Amino acid sequence: MESGKRMLLLGAYSMEVVECGGALCKNADAGGISHAAILFASAKMQEDLKKSAAILGTSVEFLNMDAGKISASYEEKLALIKIIRTFQPDIIITQDPEHCVSDLDPGRRPFMTLVLEAIALAGRAYALDELPGLKPARSATLYYMTPEHPNCVVDILPVWEKKCAAMDALEAQLLYFGEKEEETPEQLRQRKMAVPNWEDIESPLERGMLWKREMDKAFYMYPASTGHCRALYAEPYRRDGHFVLDNLLI
Repeated sequence: MESGKRMLLLGAYSMEVVECGGALCKNADAGGISHAAILFASAKMQEDLKKSAAILGTSVEFLNMDAGKISASYEEKLALIKIIRTFQPDIIITQDPEHCVSDLDPGRRPFMTLVLEAIALAGRAYALDELPGLKPARSATLYYMTPEHPNCVVDILPVWEKKCAAMDALEAQLLYFGEKEEETPEQLRQRKMAVPNWEDIESPLERGMLWKREMDKAFYMYPASTGHCRALYAEPYRRDGHFVLDNLLI
């Protein structure tokens, strides 16, 4: 990243801040401003995420919407438009429209409609009286996170340890990963392949931390494992629209 930008993540759930943590952190380290707005987060996740965001050099705010009730309403659009116009981002990151269709996390499909409508309306002369003092946002470059079909990756090796530390701070999420209750024999076999001493670890938090670390290493090393990517750890993204280059890149 040549220089810092104003980078905004519009996320459904808290863990998305860490999933995009490499790009957000590198932007902050380059002198840019990284900010995240999260729609759905419990009180505990909000507490944890504030710690993660601090590690990544990213500010964060919570909209406290209900994943089972959002409908891309006028009021919900205004809430996101206000964030976009206030922050005036150069880059917006949000969830992948393809992935959200089959993802069974609640709220992802209406969230996708909501966020794309808000981005479109934020740049137009829309609801100016309802949001006084906030001018329409300039056109931002849009990236979809962890997409079904990425067309670019961010080399996150320089901030890998920070990204891991940020994930370690999401204790509520790690406790979920580390649960043993109702574990099937097949799940136990998988866990032991990734974490050989899985059965000997008493702490659900430690189990979850080790399991998630192995999953993350596999996911972010996958582009390099094919032999066609020079980044050892790479966050995948899909840029919306064309890349405009002065010259072809190596």
